[in-house]
Amino acid sequence: MAWIRWRGNTAQLLATVWDHGKSRHQYLGSLGAVYTVPEVVQTAITARFPGIPVDWEAVNRALVAGPPHATPLPAPAWDWAAVEWQLREWAQAGPTIYPSEAAALRRAAHVLCEWRAREQPPS
Repeated sequence: MAWIRWRGNTAQLLATVWDHGKSRHQYLGSLGAVYTVPEVVQTAITARFPGIPVDWEAVNRALVAGPPHATPLPAPAWDWAAVEWQLREWAQAGPTIYPSEAAALRRAAHVLCEWRAREQPPS
């Protein structure tokens, strides 16, 4: 299973793999200082490492929390993160959703991501 390692403010996606009875860390990619992993990056990493399972929701939660030295996000920002993930999930609902609806859901999720990035929820 993949996990996040922080190097300063940069997130790296790693996985522990077993090779000849020994464990080692497999570098999957740098995610930079993002607050969510874009679908394009998720698809690219999944295609490049098909045998390594990645729980993208857990990865996104680790990104929301930020590096260990970061100031914790306020409670509303965590609520927004949950809503953002739900909007992105709805946007991938398959054949039951129109492309324009999926795009609107992704835009709404992006707005919530931007708000979280600023760490100052509007009142």
